[in-house]
Amino acid sequence: MRLLDLPPEIIDYILDFAGATGLEGFVLSCKAVYGRATAQIQNHNSLRRQWSHTTNDRLSRRGDILAILYEISRNPVIAEYIETLSLWDHRPEEEIDSLAAEDFRSDETSLQQIKGLLRRAEFFEDADLEKWWADMMWEDQTVYVDFVDKVYATVALLALLPNLKTLQLPDAWYGVRSGEGSQALVPSIENLVSLSNNQNHRRRWQALQSLETIMPFAEEGYDVRVGLQCLAPFLALHSIRNIYAVSCVAIDDDWGGIPFHWRYANKSPLTRIELASCCMDSHGLDALLAHTPAITTFKYSHQTKWDGLQYDWNPGEFLQTLADRLGKQIIDLAITVDELHGEVINGLSSFHSFPNLLKLEVDVIPFCGPPLESGQRLGRDSFVPTGATAWTHSDIPCLGDMLPDSIREVHLNTDFPLPSEQALKSLVKNIVDRRKDKLRNLEVCVIRQYQSNTAQDIADRHGVILEVFDMDVMDPRARAMMPLWKREFDQKVGGIVTTRTN
Repeated sequence: MRLLDLPPEIIDYILDFAGATGLEGFVLSCKAVYGRATAQIQNHNSLRRQWSHTTNDRLSRRGDILAILYEISRNPVIAEYIETLSLWDHRPEEEIDSLAAEDFRSDETSLQQIKGLLRRAEFFEDADLEKWWADMMWEDQTVYVDFVDKVYATVALLALLPNLKTLQLPDAWYGVRSGEGSQALVPSIENLVSLSNNQNHRRRWQALQSLETIMPFAEEGYDVRVGLQCLAPFLALHSIRNIYAVSCVAIDDDWGGIPFHWRYANKSPLTRIELASCCMDSHGLDALLAHTPAITTFKYSHQTKWDGLQYDWNPGEFLQTLADRLGKQIIDLAITVDELHGEVINGLSSFHSFPNLLKLEVDVIPFCGPPLESGQRLGRDSFVPTGATAWTHSDIPCLGDMLPDSIREVHLNTDFPLPSEQALKSLVKNIVDRRKDKLRNLEVCVIRQYQSNTAQDIADRHGVILEVFDMDVMDPRARAMMPLWKREFDQKVGGIVTTRTN
């Protein structure tokens, strides 16, 4: 039987049942179906405009996730239209009108309608819905306490979304890990991810089956520490590809550190990791990279955190760990420093373990320490082997000698003349010759200087472009935003939020 041989009411039923992902393909199958689907197409377009990008910043409340659940309970197909979900509501207090009406909360029938919606979700088939509902209601009613966020409502909402592609979690999500206030939710999140990954009993759709990108949900700042561990369950999703994060910590052996562990059978299919204002050592990095074998883009900016966490930092070990795990496949790499209170223990000394590297952005500061192979160390545990000559900035090798033949684009950020005039001079001293005899693919080579052009002569003598980065010094992010990749990150995530100060 041909499609058009079906009774019209059957075609209408198919149109109504097609949902967000199936309707477009079906109505475009032939003119007759398209002509009959006028009402469904109008409804489809209206729902897409209203719900494809969804936030929880309602007029009367901060972080109002229950209101989203209420709308879905009234029209369950809405869940299929949500593709981008932002649950980090960081509006200033003056933008919230606490006197605005909230009709559905005072209506028991509406609340039971939401509860019934959850009862039908596969995730809640084996969960204690009554306890979950009680926790949700407690969170929702505690609206005037800053540290109470809607993490139970967040999980309930995620359990309904099959076509979600981009997710920004609420800022209290940092507590969804062992040892924190919301640690009881960890098994629930892992169960939700397991359901999504399970191909053996896939229904018409599974929650989170389309999630590709995690967005930042924390401010940047010395006082902000978010355990990378709280994102680990999402990184195990079969669909995940990109993570953009701010202020994440992955350190095991330092006082005040937050370790990262992988507890899942499968490895992550992530291809891009961008970590801004984060605090990781080589051990924390290795714990992550050991389970992310598909990464081709890795970008990281380091920030010393509260009470001197990573007061001294070892970019030499950091890069060696990255090279050991992913060196042959990284094509886009950035290593910069937002804030370092101490010393560079061991500096960067070679990128030859990245034979396919196409683009590199790096600050001068990570080179300002003795190479690993020297056996020397700077910082609190400084060490110079007996009989060795202490390392100086003049020992920094030329960047041209450090780069693989594959490189096409290099950005070098400097605070010249800090930390010394010699540091920048050492890095560019042989770049002209290397571009002639070795780095023949290098098309773009930029020195980016902070708020001055005093390095212009050095750039001119070595055939390098000088860019001056001149951002308003009153902006607390000024120096940290000098790297090009940080500004691109800022644009992608809708703005890096800086910790408010009194």
